[in-house]
Amino acid sequence: MWTSEDRKYFESLEDYEFIKPYLDLDNTEDEPEIDLPKFTPDYSSAILVEGLPVVNSEKFAKLLGVIHKIYSPTCSTFTENDIQMPMNEATNETYGFCFIKFPSKHYAEEAMKSSQGLAIDRRHKFKVSLYSELAKYEAIPDEFVVPPLPPFHPRPDPTSWLSDAKCRDQFVVRYGHDTEIFWANPAGEDPSLVYGGEREKGEGKVWCDNYILWSPQGTYLATFHAPGIKLWGGQQFEPQGRFMHQKVEDLSFSPCENYLITYRYQTDAAMNPEEAIIVWDIRSGAKLRTFSLKNPLEEKFQVQATIIFEDKQKKDEKKKVQEKVIRGRVKSYNAKTETFSIEEGNVVHDGVEPEKVIPLQEPNRLKWSADGKYLARLGPDMISVYVLPEMTLLERKSIAAKEILDFMWSPKSNMLSYWAPADSNHPAMIHLLKVPERDEISSRKLFDVTEGRMVWQNEGDYLCVHMVKLQTKKKSYVLMFFRVRDPGVPVEQIELSEPVLHVSWEPAGDRLVILHGEPRSPSMSFYSMSGSKPTAVVAGKGTAASARHELTHLFTRTGNQYNDVMWSPAGGVVALAMFAPGDTCMFDLLDIETNTVMASRRHDRCNRLLWDPSGRYLASCTTTELRNINAKGHVEDGFNIYTFQGGLACQVKREKLFQFSWRPRPKELVTSEMKKKVMKKLPHYIKIFDNDDKKRKTELMREVEAVRLKQAEEFFGWLHRNRAAVGPLKARRVAQRGGYDSDDDKNYKIEVTVEETVLSSRDQIIQ
Repeated sequence: MWTSEDRKYFESLEDYEFIKPYLDLDNTEDEPEIDLPKFTPDYSSAILVEGLPVVNSEKFAKLLGVIHKIYSPTCSTFTENDIQMPMNEATNETYGFCFIKFPSKHYAEEAMKSSQGLAIDRRHKFKVSLYSELAKYEAIPDEFVVPPLPPFHPRPDPTSWLSDAKCRDQFVVRYGHDTEIFWANPAGEDPSLVYGGEREKGEGKVWCDNYILWSPQGTYLATFHAPGIKLWGGQQFEPQGRFMHQKVEDLSFSPCENYLITYRYQTDAAMNPEEAIIVWDIRSGAKLRTFSLKNPLEEKFQVQATIIFEDKQKKDEKKKVQEKVIRGRVKSYNAKTETFSIEEGNVVHDGVEPEKVIPLQEPNRLKWSADGKYLARLGPDMISVYVLPEMTLLERKSIAAKEILDFMWSPKSNMLSYWAPADSNHPAMIHLLKVPERDEISSRKLFDVTEGRMVWQNEGDYLCVHMVKLQTKKKSYVLMFFRVRDPGVPVEQIELSEPVLHVSWEPAGDRLVILHGEPRSPSMSFYSMSGSKPTAVVAGKGTAASARHELTHLFTRTGNQYNDVMWSPAGGVVALAMFAPGDTCMFDLLDIETNTVMASRRHDRCNRLLWDPSGRYLASCTTTELRNINAKGHVEDGFNIYTFQGGLACQVKREKLFQFSWRPRPKELVTSEMKKKVMKKLPHYIKIFDNDDKKRKTELMREVEAVRLKQAEEFFGWLHRNRAAVGPLKARRVAQRGGYDSDDDKNYKIEVTVEETVLSSRDQIIQ
């Protein structure tokens, strides 16, 4: 059936008369008008990708394949036909951007989120936006109109405490239901309260109902709450930020204090499992990236397992069933039998019960680089390094690290150290890598090594790796020391016959202490990395012999029951502690230069020792786990603060003390040259400090005298008032007592008795 429009069309043709007999135009009828919906263009499912390389037609297909490879994981139906990359016909090159369409807005948003800031090489980084946002940019007027400025609210100075005239340190205590911050005053003075949550108490709120944590440079104080984390700072500890993360359990600041990570390890069906770990920007409060938890018992993760095997005996004897501890990988998990299959080299052990499998790796703890620009996470045979603030994977791929068990960042540079234990016929490996270059600085192979641990020196100059070496049936304990700053990274090694319990470096120094031997009575050996050894004279050149540094043994202390070592942050002094569970703590303050004990102290029920950031004071605390908040406290709970020479500065009782933490200080700006100048003028400064101390002692004595004088005046005033009140009643009182006057000395008989006691006697012949 033809319409009237069709009839007009045919009549307009030149050969209409020729084709007219073949057309049935008599039977024409107009179709009823259809009410079509108004067309509204929707580009929400498309994205614009900028930052692409500009390529010619020869490399067009290759670039198209790269883009498809990047976005194909986002959508299974995504093809190269969904990519529109315009070409400049004049230059036969692309413009450096493309349009990509997806089936829905959801896929477009996921693609933008996953590829925002992605660097395909060092010169090209993706800038992705939704196509629908182009209309917003099109609506921007050509002429710029200055927007009105919002009212200025000055941000509290978070570093005001550093300008204290007395150069005091601060600390926070968490006890009972209170949280208080104090100044640590010089010896003889009690701590001065800075802030104790008075503002929150006035509003009927609790300042902190859980744990507390300082940021690395002391700028912020973080308080844990059920809805998330709150940061405080400034002179009056005003709110600085809020980070909502339900049931948060742990927190980690970046060293630069620009970012933080919140952790939630428990699972709950009502909470998003993809937000178990959240990386935040502190200043903006924005979520940079979220992670889900990884099960450390998943496939390919390394574990320690106890297996049961039958020991083959002689034919006539019965087979003995024995247990053996092995280290291997999780090959699979059988949900029906609820058992693991553990792969040990080329051998697979089936039917291992879950309670006999212990994870050896921690994939859910992210680690910061020294400058806070990178964040790394451990995985099976790899380290995933993310770049801040984009939180994109470094160069779009993880660092391959075969058989890796653990890794650590250098405390001062963007350098990774990781170690892989020996496996079957493969030796143990220790690697040092530069980030982001991924250049290997050093690596070492070790055979017959079963266990190991890495310990960095605070300045990143040295790395100690101590391991357990097993040859036949003989165990030895090897310590390797890497001189990271020296050319070629030379390595020194010592081997001990006793177990190594602990290794601790001197902060900002080159000395270390090694605890080795039996845990009940270990030996403490002190070493220095700067021991000098003369090198040979270069033949024929007449040059004087130079000295090179080498690992040198200083001294060893034995015969003590120390089980912990804590270096002073200033170096030179170390606290050697012996903690008896639930009983007491005894510690010695050792001067390393002279190997002499400056003081020995005892604190009953103490379970923690903490140096202040300057190394001037040492706090001993009796703390209780916060989860036992309803437990009964002890009247002797609290903390003592000692000087580094062992003098008692103050003693404070706080029942149910949960936390004690010194406020960290930022990195000092004093150079070594400035320190040398100060040391030259030290006698002059000592006189000034002595005069200040004398003035302060005089002020304290006057304050005490003023308090005592005020108390005496109040007492004598009360006494005179009462005597004046009872004076008129004396005659009546004497009359009622039959004439006896208790105020008359004649009514008393005074006797003086002297007793002598011989305390000691000694016979001596005088010639």
